[in-house]
Amino acid sequence: MLLTTLLGFSQEQTKLLKGKVKSLNNDVSDVLIVNLNSKKSTITDSLGLFKIEVKLKDSLRITAVQYLTKEIIISQEVFNKNSVVVNLVDNVIDLEEVTVTPYNLTGKIDLDLKRLAINPAITSSTLDLPNADIEKMTQSERLLIEADRGNYVNYYGIALTINTHKIMNRLSGRTKAFEEMVIRDEKMKLEKEIIAKFSKKSISKGFDIPETKIDRFLTYCLLQDDFLELSKRNTTEVWEYLKNKSVEFSQINGL
Repeated sequence: MLLTTLLGFSQEQTKLLKGKVKSLNNDVSDVLIVNLNSKKSTITDSLGLFKIEVKLKDSLRITAVQYLTKEIIISQEVFNKNSVVVNLVDNVIDLEEVTVTPYNLTGKIDLDLKRLAINPAITSSTLDLPNADIEKMTQSERLLIEADRGNYVNYYGIALTINTHKIMNRLSGRTKAFEEMVIRDEKMKLEKEIIAKFSKKSISKGFDIPETKIDRFLTYCLLQDDFLELSKRNTTEVWEYLKNKSVEFSQINGL
């Protein structure tokens, strides 16, 4: 009777399982994890990490458009380790060529959308899933987080542990290199937004710079220490900044 009671108690005990989804080719973020027994669900973060409550012998279903669906059973070994790594297989879909012919369209978007009867898109946000509103990170941001994760020293009750991974990355310059990559990506993104807002032709005419030298001018601006501050400024202030830099650029290049 005692053995039966203990076995029953262990099967009812709940733990917060930590997991990681891995793939060789595809992105591991926004993968849906569902506990088929408790009906609780979550999605992976940008590094493929997730947490979900489980009991012994619960079934987890892992699904995403880019992967084949996979189910795992919470075995005694997984339950005791309190962690699991899930390797997913890419879902290769061969689509036949089709031709879609619209009809009864007016050219007015508001009217045509009603006629087409398009259902609202179902996303992780509309389902109110955890991590749904987290902004997707760039590759350089993910590398930086991986290199600089955690505190230098962690205290667990009576023991201290040193985060050698973080320290070595700092000492070797690996973390600094990733920080510079993140800043570079942010600057390049801002540069694209400026081009989309004003166009190279408008910048060329406005500042009397040959259109063939606009890329060099924008690179000159991108290399300035205060360039990223433009993301916080309005359109007029951005144009004024470019105007001031165009004078410097013209003087340096003898234009």
